[in-house]
Amino acid sequence: MKNKIISALIVLAGICLSGCKDSFLDRIPENSYVDGNFYASDDALEAATAPLYNRAWFDYNRRPIMYLGSTRANDFYSPWAFPEFTTFQVTALSEDLANAWKSFYSVITMANQVIDDVNTKCTADVTEESKIKAIAESRLMRACAYFYMIRAWGSVIIIEHNQDVVDNPVRPLNREEDVFQFIINDLTYAAENLPETGSQPGRATRWAAEGMLAKVYLARSGWKKGGQRDEEDLELAKQYAADVCDNSGLELLPNYEDLFKYKFNNNEESLLAMQWVPLGEWGTNNCLLSELAFSSEVIGGENAWSGFYAGIDMLQQYELADTLRRNATFFTNGTYYPYICIADGGYTYKDYGSPIKKGVPGGADDNDGYVGAGSSPLNTYILRLADVYLTYAEACLGNNESLSSGPGLNYFNKVRYRGFNGNGTWKKSSITLDDIIRERRIEFCAEFSNWYDMVSWYCWKPEKMLDYFNNKQLRGYRADATKKDERGYLHFGRYDNSGNFLEGEEYYNAPTVEINITDNDIFLPYPESDVIQNPLLREDPVPYNFNE
Repeated sequence: MKNKIISALIVLAGICLSGCKDSFLDRIPENSYVDGNFYASDDALEAATAPLYNRAWFDYNRRPIMYLGSTRANDFYSPWAFPEFTTFQVTALSEDLANAWKSFYSVITMANQVIDDVNTKCTADVTEESKIKAIAESRLMRACAYFYMIRAWGSVIIIEHNQDVVDNPVRPLNREEDVFQFIINDLTYAAENLPETGSQPGRATRWAAEGMLAKVYLARSGWKKGGQRDEEDLELAKQYAADVCDNSGLELLPNYEDLFKYKFNNNEESLLAMQWVPLGEWGTNNCLLSELAFSSEVIGGENAWSGFYAGIDMLQQYELADTLRRNATFFTNGTYYPYICIADGGYTYKDYGSPIKKGVPGGADDNDGYVGAGSSPLNTYILRLADVYLTYAEACLGNNESLSSGPGLNYFNKVRYRGFNGNGTWKKSSITLDDIIRERRIEFCAEFSNWYDMVSWYCWKPEKMLDYFNNKQLRGYRADATKKDERGYLHFGRYDNSGNFLEGEEYYNAPTVEINITDNDIFLPYPESDVIQNPLLREDPVPYNFNE
């Protein structure tokens, strides 16, 4: 672990970014780093936080983000691409598991370094306002990393000062309640000290911190409390979500599909996102393009090798009128995409299968030249406004069986209105937890977040969610290889000519492995390489000593 911490610090000190015009990611001011004068200006300090938006997250976004956030939720599935995350057979030897762990701690150690250096390595030319903002951004990102981690592993190691780990790298796990409190402390500071408007597009604001606080309080409200959510936490979740929804002045992007186009990066709905450098150097670019695209024809001839298709139960979630969100998320037969292959008049998908569409923006000619070999120009959402809307709705639902009035229901319906474009039965007069689960799965499918929400629901209602995972999700099911159409295509997620999803055993094969998910399977194992270096990962967690 000591070597990993030191490596992360070296990466921070040696940052060198390149990118597209007018991005804060490529602003390297003069005097940004000189020996003994680490931060010599406000711009230099601002440049120091830029890696927290991309390089720190790179090893997570490189591939693990798909498995931890989406395939584990059964958003999409492939029997050939690490299916163990879907079938709950992943082991501590998983390289992707280790890379996710390493990346989260890269975020944490980079944030720690900025926080500590602000107090010791700034010249008199750096303003107090800039110092506070840099600390607030760092604490926000550190909190986000820990929020991912607690929902992936449960107890993790709290690291507040890097030197402590260098001095003593073998450290115990900390209790989940302390990890939650650490996250809340960081986010509260960020919410109190970040501006309402970012200094550049993509920079974090107060609304990002408050939106995350709402999600964290909602998760903690039911976390292992015997099935009853804590009313005080629910109230705080409602307060923070309401402030974002009612007072930020932000609105949902009118067209759902635009959320996943390069030219709409950092739209007003994007509260917080990983900021990738289009065609940037390795470590600053979004390299998921080839992992998500099913064919080179939809990404301008670049290599594509994705074998992922929509999870069968995922396709079953969509109502018939909900075609906008479905077609923005998965390619479906007969769908026309005017912004892909623009030079050829657009692209029409002609197959019964349903490969991933989100994260597949077209080729270089469709994106101002900013698509390259394994390089996507799209940012990766951490939090967007629709998430806060649905968090507000769930907090208002609280411990009740249903929600039939009030602002939470109104914001829930705003998400549906946009998704359905006002068509069909978009408006709900009453919602339950099942409605919220279904709506969140659809709205955020293939955005690498659904599993994390499922963990929070499991910690509130374990029996309900175990039944959901085992009996309602059709995990590991795939197309029947004997049922091909006249062209020889398998029917991965098949629809008839009217857009109706075809259900039934005649179209699909059951998994070849037995899937029986238990309480012991929800949280991921600690990476074996880290357990070897730090045997305390096998021991019970201990309380964290808070200094503030």
